[in-house]
Amino acid sequence: MAKKVLWMLMSDLNRKDVHLAIPTAAWIAKEAGAEFECYLESERNGRLFARTGSTVLGGHHHQQFNYLNAVFDVKYIILGEASVFRSSIDVFGAEVIVETESLAEVYKKLLALAGMKAENAVFAPGSVIKASDKNLEIGPYIYPEILFRKALAFPVDNLMEAGEYIREEGISNIYSIYISEHEKKNLVKSFPGVEVIDSIKETDTYGTITVRIAERWKNSAKGLAFADPAAILSQLASLCRDARVSVYGEKSQVKQNEIILHDYTEAKSEICADVIRLAEEIGNRVIVGRQTGDGDLFEWAKGGVCIQIMDPNRPAFPIVGTIPQIWANKKTSLYDSEPDDETLLGYAREGKILATLMWHSGEMAHNEAMLNLLELSSITGIKMGIGVHAARYETCPQMWELINIPREKGGVQGLIEPVIHSGGMGIMAEVNCPPDLLRQHCKTALERIRRLAGDGAVPKGYYAFADTDLETLTYSNDEIYKAVEDCGLEYFISSVRPGRNLIIYESEKLIAINQTVRTQCFGSPFVRVTTVEDFKESAFRIKPGWIIGTLDAPVISFNPYIWRHGSRFMEIVDWMLNTPGIINVTPHTIARYARILRQQNILPMYRK
Repeated sequence: MAKKVLWMLMSDLNRKDVHLAIPTAAWIAKEAGAEFECYLESERNGRLFARTGSTVLGGHHHQQFNYLNAVFDVKYIILGEASVFRSSIDVFGAEVIVETESLAEVYKKLLALAGMKAENAVFAPGSVIKASDKNLEIGPYIYPEILFRKALAFPVDNLMEAGEYIREEGISNIYSIYISEHEKKNLVKSFPGVEVIDSIKETDTYGTITVRIAERWKNSAKGLAFADPAAILSQLASLCRDARVSVYGEKSQVKQNEIILHDYTEAKSEICADVIRLAEEIGNRVIVGRQTGDGDLFEWAKGGVCIQIMDPNRPAFPIVGTIPQIWANKKTSLYDSEPDDETLLGYAREGKILATLMWHSGEMAHNEAMLNLLELSSITGIKMGIGVHAARYETCPQMWELINIPREKGGVQGLIEPVIHSGGMGIMAEVNCPPDLLRQHCKTALERIRRLAGDGAVPKGYYAFADTDLETLTYSNDEIYKAVEDCGLEYFISSVRPGRNLIIYESEKLIAINQTVRTQCFGSPFVRVTTVEDFKESAFRIKPGWIIGTLDAPVISFNPYIWRHGSRFMEIVDWMLNTPGIINVTPHTIARYARILRQQNILPMYRK
């Protein structure tokens, strides 16, 4: 089959007009029958929630770039100077559609390729505007006014060049948005019939402005994003491709005397309720972006809304998820190398403790961190579970497939177990989610995973983000476990009552077990370990029994944290692999062991 044509816009993150160029190029590409993606060069530090996301090397940008060129017929739009991939473009002999500093030149070339003329033009400010005596970076949120209106967008301070081009093209429908009164006067002199879409009000905030944009275009949208300006700007191509509108609200403060656990966990954005309403009205409860704090996740879950966490350039080219890569190794299963029931029964008689590590991950933004864990597992042989959503299989196709490739061939089969996390579509707090909506999320995620990886690589277990109250960690709701059970999953790793081994819920099909390291943090995941001392001093060691310790993957396994704290984490690995009487296994093995211990009348049942 012929490859799809992909237009790739490459530019500098700090260009004052890039937030206007991307949505304009996106709609023209669609009219031309081409796919669209962009890459914005910038300084990078690779930290979690970084303004500029992953590093070029740590984020595997070149590998993803090469993969992209293998699956698409990529043609390049270079606005300004491009450095990172410029030599690769030349070596590949790829077509450069246009290379210029001028927006007008870009638009002229793209419209000619599409064989069409534009009818609308929008003038907008630079990225930052002033409202309520604050500088608000509103520029990244304007794109729906350009995309859905099919307009050519120009910065208002480039009126001379833009005006000449607009008159040359005969464009008669001229709009403005969020420009100052002074800028408006100058614009009206050139275009007397200019229509004002919206203006800044003295009391405006991020929330009021972005919700107004979303309200205007929600009937054209197919999804919603919630994120800070940096995250929105870096993902503009994806947001345009998926026809999402984007909103953002700063975090509201919680009164000190009202805090139960921590303000980060309980503070919500100023537009939290609007996010739920808009997601429901648009008809898509899976939003993308990044939260202001975990309070958003708990509140959104009440409407069954989950968020697929995104960071800039994590992944570097999200469009790769639109090209399915079907896994080749479907003859074997991730679970083939597990010990049989007779072996587990022997462990129980000998008083063995089975132990594993479980990794929280907010998904596609964390791919590079998860790959570092695969590397660690292949080197040390440590067995562990990694929380997954469907997006990991779709946005990390070549490298994630290593979990089902035998270790003797360079993979990590039998060492890394994928475990559906937080509904499998995006992070949410299960404790607040209507069970029917949780069930829908899980079923959708499992279906998408099965299509790519086959039955042998589909998760059998579920790891909860928060299935209990954070004040006491004692509340449990059987309806949560029944919803997961209905999806065909076999076990559930719970946050209820961490400590002494307990079965929280049990039926013929599903068993819910607790985590055994009794430490609680104020940020997600809430029951988690950080150092080896947590295992030595806070993990209940019941013989026979199990130890499950959860770690927050991105704050441990992104490269900047490995360089600074990697030796601290390796102490946990060494302890789990070398402590007498402890046997390192995958989470599914522990779930099977828990059933055997229950059958042997060794474990107490959790009593509400």
